[in-house]
Amino acid sequence: MIRLNDFLDRLSLIKVLSFFLLIILILTLIPMVIKIHLGNLFFKFVLYGIMLLFFAYELNKIDFDGISFKSALRKEYDSIFNVADISHVSFIVIANMLFVSAIYFILKYLSHLSIIGFDSPLFGDFTTVSISILALYFLTVVLLSPIIEELLFRGLLLRRFNKELNVTLAILISSILFGLCHNFGGILGAILFGICVAILYIKSKNILVPIFVHFLNNLVSFLFALSGIEYLIQSNLLAIILIILLAIASNFVLFKAIFSEWPKDME
Repeated sequence: MIRLNDFLDRLSLIKVLSFFLLIILILTLIPMVIKIHLGNLFFKFVLYGIMLLFFAYELNKIDFDGISFKSALRKEYDSIFNVADISHVSFIVIANMLFVSAIYFILKYLSHLSIIGFDSPLFGDFTTVSISILALYFLTVVLLSPIIEELLFRGLLLRRFNKELNVTLAILISSILFGLCHNFGGILGAILFGICVAILYIKSKNILVPIFVHFLNNLVSFLFALSGIEYLIQSNLLAIILIILLAIASNFVLFKAIFSEWPKDME
């Protein structure tokens, strides 16, 4: 049976990365030429929007004996909840949130002691932004980011590294690269999250599974940012201690699951 993975294997990694870097270069030069400032969020929205169109165009050009990308996508979409265990997905999202939150509050405490400089919001500061910015954030971070980042880091890099190296190095390298694309406070959490979704992808053989998990993770972060819960927690020492303890417990279970489910190969 022809699957989405077969279409992804037909994509040229060099072509995708070259186009990606070209768009970054163009978007970086535009403000210098026409003297306008592109904010980071709008920059990312345009970059990921163009990449989505690029992926759609390139994948739709591929044909397997009359089987189109759209028909393969439809079949994978129909089976996503059969191969994605919701309890496992939910636990990964919760454990990752607790892990990132624990690191954040530890960094905030070290910053308070003047040991390091750290003044980044946990989930984002939406207390003074307009509805249009919220909509742009939702489109970019919640909808576009999971699609583009999973296609790039899991659908392309993970699969290519596995062919050239082995599955363990493929998971680790692609997850580290994924983590390095995030801000300082979230690097470790992003690496751990990358490892989890990589394993889910390998087990399910369906790229829509990590996209769905990534979407759910970013949606929860977005809703937490809207709620302003971060500012309530950071003034409550008991809540911070509880989060750190829950993070230790949940991630102990998560690490055990990762080691027990670690794939020996990748089809």
